[in-house]
Amino acid sequence: MRYELRLHRVTYGILAVVLMAFVAFLFYIRPSLADERLEVIASLAIVIVAASAFVSMGMIEGIMVLYFGKQHKREVLRYLLLGLLSLVCGLYLAISDATSLQTVSLMAAPHALLFGVAELRLAQHLAHHPGYRRALFVCGLVEIALGFVLIGGAELTSEGTATLLGYVAILSILQLLPFLFYSRAAVPRQTSVDQFPR
Repeated sequence: MRYELRLHRVTYGILAVVLMAFVAFLFYIRPSLADERLEVIASLAIVIVAASAFVSMGMIEGIMVLYFGKQHKREVLRYLLLGLLSLVCGLYLAISDATSLQTVSLMAAPHALLFGVAELRLAQHLAHHPGYRRALFVCGLVEIALGFVLIGGAELTSEGTATLLGYVAILSILQLLPFLFYSRAAVPRQTSVDQFPR
């Protein structure tokens, strides 16, 4: 169990670093989107960075499949499907002629939706820890809402879409941080009434 927790923590840590790099790049280059002459170059640069982020995360998720092994079939299947989705999104952004920031927003939407669903599923298994359960439930709903907002981001301007992508990435990072610092020893155990002397 600890080995699997460490593998999940490594994956979430890498994802958080990739998202932080994307946010830093996005907010560094975002003022260029206001200038009509630089908008195309800035949009292309953001699309390239997003494609690189998707491909790198797809490869990392594929590598995690090898570490889990055959005894963890659900984790292997989930990481394999998520890795394939990330690779396909990244390669589409890299190869397609008609990519834009709005396309990046549409490509990021399924990832947000799946992350939200995963948080909701994890919340179901924490019946003995109501605080953690409630927090994961709220975060899952927020992430699903962000997925739908990203779908609607296809209607925004390039500058608006870049801002939306940045804020969604920041909220996803904030939701990943508790997973990175989670410790089984930090979770308070429920005590039963029978353990106390009468």
